[in-house]
Amino acid sequence: KMDLDNTHPLGFGYPDFYYTLKQDGTLYEFMKGGWNVGVLKKEAYVTGVAGTKVKNKLKDGMLFGVQNMGSGSVVFLTENPLFRNFWENGKLLIANAVFLVGQ
Repeated sequence: KMDLDNTHPLGFGYPDFYYTLKQDGTLYEFMKGGWNVGVLKKEAYVTGVAGTKVKNKLKDGMLFGVQNMGSGSVVFLTENPLFRNFWENGKLLIANAVFLVGQ
């Protein structure tokens, strides 16, 4: 369960959290020159199978972010919100990334 900043256009239409299906232990540092829209904080794990080494890595990092570049924006989605169409609400995230971010 990640914290989601729903005041940013990427997070419009969501509550202040988003459930993600984390598939590996990769987590990115918080962006200094951008907007950290979706972040994992300590004790974000809810349920599922995860090894103890991986669980210890999954805290305090960015999963979704936006950075302005030139006259546009780069959207960072470090997890696939459309993975096997498992989460239906991932479609809204993609729509927000395409149609709302950078407007």
